[in-house]
Amino acid sequence: RVRDAKYHLPSKIKQNAPSLAEGTVPDFAKVQDDIVALNGWADRKVTPSVRPGIVPGTIDVDLLVEDELPLHGSVELNNRYSPDTTPTRLNASIGYHNLWQLGHSFGLSTQLAPERIEDAEIYSAYYIARFAQAPDFSLLLTATKQNSDVSTLGGAAVAGRGETAGVRGLFTLPGRGDYFHSLSLGMDFKRFDEDLVIGDETFTTPIDYWPMSLSYGGGWIGDKSFTEVNTSATWNLRGMGSGVQEFDAKRFEADGSFFYFRGDLSRTQDLPKGFEAFGKVQGQATTNPLINSEQLAGGGASTVRGYLESEALGDGGWFLTGEIRTPSLIQSTEKKEDGEFEREWRFHTFYDVGRLYLNDPLPDQTDVFRLSSWGLGTRFSLLENVEGSLEVAWPLVDQGTTAADDPFLLFQVEAGF
Repeated sequence: RVRDAKYHLPSKIKQNAPSLAEGTVPDFAKVQDDIVALNGWADRKVTPSVRPGIVPGTIDVDLLVEDELPLHGSVELNNRYSPDTTPTRLNASIGYHNLWQLGHSFGLSTQLAPERIEDAEIYSAYYIARFAQAPDFSLLLTATKQNSDVSTLGGAAVAGRGETAGVRGLFTLPGRGDYFHSLSLGMDFKRFDEDLVIGDETFTTPIDYWPMSLSYGGGWIGDKSFTEVNTSATWNLRGMGSGVQEFDAKRFEADGSFFYFRGDLSRTQDLPKGFEAFGKVQGQATTNPLINSEQLAGGGASTVRGYLESEALGDGGWFLTGEIRTPSLIQSTEKKEDGEFEREWRFHTFYDVGRLYLNDPLPDQTDVFRLSSWGLGTRFSLLENVEGSLEVAWPLVDQGTTAADDPFLLFQVEAGF
């Protein structure tokens, strides 16, 4: 029997627990696998309860369900803005995660510049299909329309104005103790616009291509630490999309064929007296000149604070971040998957540094961009789903529109359900 299920059909839960099928001898060797698969959904927890049956020699098994409405959304306000645009950004997202009672997910998200809409207008959608016959595999479909030069929707800054659509296979790999990891393989279609000004006339010259990517991510939860690694390889073959002339017009010496590797490694470490240390290294490596939509963006909250988003772009580069965090002013006993407490309020100091490089630059073109900063800040996670941050960063070198020693205030506040 399935008890207490509110938002998930009991018949579907039974169907996904064949080791406990009624009228059969329970296959206890597979019960744990079935329960782990049932609990793989974020809004549902299933616990088996076993007791002697009414008929001698039999047992009764109840599947006790704790579930929540699989509808989630969030609204975020921040000032992650790029040069020559208004400062505020409004992000919103909503998703439902049990379509057709099959665990499929569909979500929408947007990023807007409320002060001047043309500065940022991005719309994104995704669909995730899961399969009972292959619980460790899912299929992801995505689509994005970007009417701005820089997007920070989803974290890292992405340069380019246009549309993308993609498909990926997501594979959850077998865990090893406290280490969990996953793999994805997919292809995107990308189309970006390029404005060419001749005299008083502006011509839009689009460029399109079909890059492929292979990504790996993993996390390890230690007794007093959390370590995370993410890597990806992205490549495009010449002839898949626009021709050599279109690529060369968008970026000198680009021909439509490229390969680059991107990765990051981070660690959060508990220190004595409730302090924490955080470190992160990230970067991108390639030998090709890349168009701006594939370049690594430098500056902003995800790389070097104190600079505007995408203050500089490079074909390759690296960034280092170090933080020391104070003990939390709020005590909480519950932890999230990444080892952080669900409710906390900490202050921190940080140092960020990075370099960006261009391959095959034009004569007299700057081919190395340096960024570094230090600062102070605070982050909080309050109530059920309210979190935010406030930081002041001091750039240490001039870059783009940012002058050294000119303090920059960053803020972010998010509420979700």
